[in-house]
Amino acid sequence: MPVVDRYKHGSFCWAELGSPDPAVTTRFYGGLFDLGIHHGKAYTILRKQQRDVVAIHRMRADKIERGDTPLWLPYVNVESIDRAVARVEPRGGRVIVAPREEYDAGRVAVVEDPSGAQLALWQAVHHAGAGLIDEPATMCWWELNTRDADEAGVFYSDVIGWRRAEREVESTRYTDFFVGERKVGGMLQMTEAWGSMASHWMTYFRVEDCDESAALAARLGGAIAVAPCDIPPVGRFAVVSDPHGAVFSIVAYGQTGPKVREPSGG
Repeated sequence: MPVVDRYKHGSFCWAELGSPDPAVTTRFYGGLFDLGIHHGKAYTILRKQQRDVVAIHRMRADKIERGDTPLWLPYVNVESIDRAVARVEPRGGRVIVAPREEYDAGRVAVVEDPSGAQLALWQAVHHAGAGLIDEPATMCWWELNTRDADEAGVFYSDVIGWRRAEREVESTRYTDFFVGERKVGGMLQMTEAWGSMASHWMTYFRVEDCDESAALAARLGGAIAVAPCDIPPVGRFAVVSDPHGAVFSIVAYGQTGPKVREPSGG
């Protein structure tokens, strides 16, 4: 079981979601992934086997008034948040939230890459991040969908230190990000088929049955944005959204096609 107590530099370690109605959002994700719920002062923590998985908090009032769509914000662990942030603007990015203390848990900053996608940087003190990953109901992959893979790739290599390796995927470019020899995330060059959608980071959650989980998300008040489909040789994935429109992906590793259900006997 991939229990994590410490993350290496450059590793995705956490994700948070701001919601206009945290109670509704918490019920959705708790029901979809069968996660435990821990209510804190500022955050609601979703847990599996008593280990933190992700957090939900209330969106800022100005964002709610503007009708902003909630977005999952992934976090990347860094050894020095000040050193990483100092590289953001010279590399064409923007600092959205300057480094600040999060109680005694660690230090956080939010940055925007040259293509407009936002990411949080985390320098841990007493909270490393998710205590469980790559298990059903937990995060398992992070992917940048970008309008400019060249510029974004250089940005993240300079700011975080990721090594990049490109490959062709269905007539478009896909980039794998590495820390040493370990693959930590990916980047997809968006095409005209994406319409006017802005560059963004996508958080993936692992599930046991992609079709069943997508259908459950819809029953719980969410929606299916991309219907379950196979991505050989990885497995089967879908893109779904929660009741307030926050988009995320689910993936069942090794699944090929919908699972055949045995008829209930009688």
